[in-house]
Amino acid sequence: MCKVLFVDDEPIALEGIRMLADWEGLGFEVCGMCSDGEEALKVIMECRPSLVITDIRMSVMDGLELIRQVQLLSETYKPIFIIMSGYSDFKYAQSALRYGVRHYLLKPVMDEEWESTLGDVMEELTSRQQVLHQQEMTISQLLPMMIAPILRGELEELDECVSKRIGELDQEAEGWKCILIEGLNEEELASCSSYLSAIKTMFVDLMPGQVCLVVDCAEDVRGLAGKVYDRFRQQDVAIYVSIGPPVRSLRELHVSYSGAVEASVHHFFYDHEGLVDYENADRLEFSYNLGIMAKLEELLGAAERLQEQEAAGYLKQVFALFQNNKIAPEMVRMLCVHVVLKSMDVLRELEVVSMDMWPLFRNELQNGPKSLTTLEQSVWSYLTEYMRRLRERRESSSGHPLFGIERYIQENYKSPLTIKEIGKRFYMNPVYLGHAFVKKYGVGIIEYIHDLRINEAKKLLTESAATIRSIAEGVGYVHYHHFLREFEKRVVEKPLDYRGAAYDVRKKGKEC
Repeated sequence: MCKVLFVDDEPIALEGIRMLADWEGLGFEVCGMCSDGEEALKVIMECRPSLVITDIRMSVMDGLELIRQVQLLSETYKPIFIIMSGYSDFKYAQSALRYGVRHYLLKPVMDEEWESTLGDVMEELTSRQQVLHQQEMTISQLLPMMIAPILRGELEELDECVSKRIGELDQEAEGWKCILIEGLNEEELASCSSYLSAIKTMFVDLMPGQVCLVVDCAEDVRGLAGKVYDRFRQQDVAIYVSIGPPVRSLRELHVSYSGAVEASVHHFFYDHEGLVDYENADRLEFSYNLGIMAKLEELLGAAERLQEQEAAGYLKQVFALFQNNKIAPEMVRMLCVHVVLKSMDVLRELEVVSMDMWPLFRNELQNGPKSLTTLEQSVWSYLTEYMRRLRERRESSSGHPLFGIERYIQENYKSPLTIKEIGKRFYMNPVYLGHAFVKKYGVGIIEYIHDLRINEAKKLLTESAATIRSIAEGVGYVHYHHFLREFEKRVVEKPLDYRGAAYDVRKKGKEC
């Protein structure tokens, strides 16, 4: 049974984590619930949990420092960390990425996001258990299976018999290179395995959609990679092939694999046709600059206003910035997820069905796309569907939303009104409703309501003998001083003075 540890400085949050899953049913033993990083580090040293779920901001020792300290404990013990934080500052996400944390969730966690993350964790833990099981198998079965953890740099100590066999293979070969193949589904992987069985290579299935060929440097490695690529392209299968640098021993395969992964990034930015060879590819330096957030908000705003041409233009600008600034691929994907989640918030507030949209985009991220171009196409396909659903909702209400909203305010300005309430009534996100109203009428909704109330108050001050306090209440102000402040801001004199001046004008008119 695997062990799991919960770390959060809020007792309610700790209980919430415990309730997120049937931990015992999943095969977990809860070995502790800690309120700070220092306490958690002691429990980790004693219990060695497989999974740690932690907050970031905590007293004594925060979550990021806890992760750093755990990584220093051992070169072989590497628990999986899930960060659950209420802070969306991308500096925290960037730090987590540097520490190798792949799961960064914002509170409150959505059910779909949690299920996806937990599924990934279970898959990774299962993979680790399989590696341990492989070490107990016979030498004839073990060698092919041990190549995968060697490639990933996860295996440092080898069985004596396996080590001897690796030494023999190294003596027979000139060296080794990895050919990384990405983008294949299960059926295509089976076809690839069958096709390569007759070729002098070691076929390693690394993860869904990714396989690696370990090839003797004495072979025509580039020619073999080209044949594999051409074979699948002839079948209209979009794959990405990358060649790593040569290494002398199978023990060093992780170096060749890492080089192939580094070279594969060229596919992301340049959408290469064919293959990329690490030895011929330029090194790419990535940026984590998040100055692009304003442009993302403009994109979301245009989509919210159903301005398809403007949204398409903003999307092209966003992806041009990704391309030109060489924003790290993992950061690009996080920003695209940000767009998806923000737009889904809009649909949820308008009570539009959206639960089926996130899994579709999540699959796009998990199974590809490998290139920036195909990711842009995926985001646009998502936004097109988002705008379609939004348009249907708005068209189901009568008239243009802003005209209806203006009439509603004019008829109800004496009642307590909020932008959130108006947005819900007319199926519009409150933030974008506010922007759209200002753009059309030149004034914010709240200011518009105050203008209507004060104009009515001016009329009552000159045409009735009602007290100023009763007039204030009659036009919608609960607090008298609030009325006075808004009146003086617009009329530049007190209500009593305004009434007196109006009386003097009428008196002079009668005398004349």
